Amino acid sequence: MFNQTLLSRIQSPSPHLWQKIATALCFFSLGFSTAAWAPLIPYAQQRLLLNHADFGLLLLCAGIGSMLAMPLAGRLTNTLGCRAVLAVVLTAFLFILPALAYSPNHLMMAISLFFFGASAGALGVTVNIQAAQVEKKLAKSLMSGFHGVCSLGGLAGVLGMTTLMGFGLAPLTGAVIVSAILLLIAILAIPFSLGTEPKTVLEETSSSEQSATKAAPTLAILGIGLICFVGFLSEGAAMDWSGIYLASQFNLPAAQTGLAYSFFAALMVLGRFSGHLIIQQFGEKNTILLSAILAATGLLTVVFAPVWQVVLLGYAILGLGSANIVPLMFSRAGRQKTLASHVALSYVSVFAYTGSLIGPALVGFGSEIIGLSLVFSVIAIGLFSIVILNHLTADPKDAQAAEELISPLQNETPA
Repeated sequence: MFNQTLLSRIQSPSPHLWQKIATALCFFSLGFSTAAWAPLIPYAQQRLLLNHADFGLLLLCAGIGSMLAMPLAGRLTNTLGCRAVLAVVLTAFLFILPALAYSPNHLMMAISLFFFGASAGALGVTVNIQAAQVEKKLAKSLMSGFHGVCSLGGLAGVLGMTTLMGFGLAPLTGAVIVSAILLLIAILAIPFSLGTEPKTVLEETSSSEQSATKAAPTLAILGIGLICFVGFLSEGAAMDWSGIYLASQFNLPAAQTGLAYSFFAALMVLGRFSGHLIIQQFGEKNTILLSAILAATGLLTVVFAPVWQVVLLGYAILGLGSANIVPLMFSRAGRQKTLASHVALSYVSVFAYTGSLIGPALVGFGSEIIGLSLVFSVIAIGLFSIVILNHLTADPKDAQAAEELISPLQNETPA
């Protein structure tokens, strides 16, 4: 039955099937390209002889680049279409990753990180805009699945780079191999990505929503954005600082420090692809509540781990707990009626990617003052605060609508 269904979809694809596949490939490239940087971080810190605070200052360059690029990417996508922006950003990544692996001095690393953050931010905004457009065209809830593909790309990126380093390849050689894979993905995805779309497709909303496109964010949107900030902060801390934590606290060789993020990403992939089953069992609001508690518990496990193997367990728990928080928040922001959905998602995206890209720099500054373990404890408290914010931002009617959207998907095979 499954084979017949899959064969029929391949032989008679829906009009937007290839756009859906292209969007999934772009999400994969987002996770793959950013996560491939994680195993290179201990090498970079050792090569440049930087302490945590100085390295955190360098990471701040990535956050600045992202904050500048995200609003620009949104405007360019509206003017030129997603395809043009994706082509430029994915091409930039081909050169940025080798530059990060090679940078011999602080200035070149700062410049490389600035463009890395700009490219990551622009890619994140563009793929989410394209995903929202494809969702509207197919009239299906796809965002959680797309974010799952992003996590799958992150897992592939960190495992691939860690494996290459384990074989004794130089960081630059590994980065060039990753860039070659990104080139292949770009060749497959860009031709089928969305070009310039009529505004009726971009904003197929009610007239009341159209009048709200310039409204300020509501308290609910700010709360959702804050949840995404904390969620992406924990994810960014795992990507940028898990390897350094293993190296500094347990003296693990640099070639093995990518294991922590590998465990984190693996369980995040599992959590996101099983997210619809979890929501059917517990409901949206309870899923977020349990996820926040689980994520905080995982990070505290990292802090109090007596041996490095327990650290890997803690990051695995953190990945599983963090898996569905951000996708459900994006979905919640898209369902609210006060603002147009794409406007609400823009506000939430700024919070989310700020946590992902500026958060690790804040971790670096804080670690020099109070230590990396205490900084992780503060992030764990932030994850616990999601329990309260979840209650304040939840709308029972929207939660019920979300479960009704997901329930028909349980008998469908994944595309």
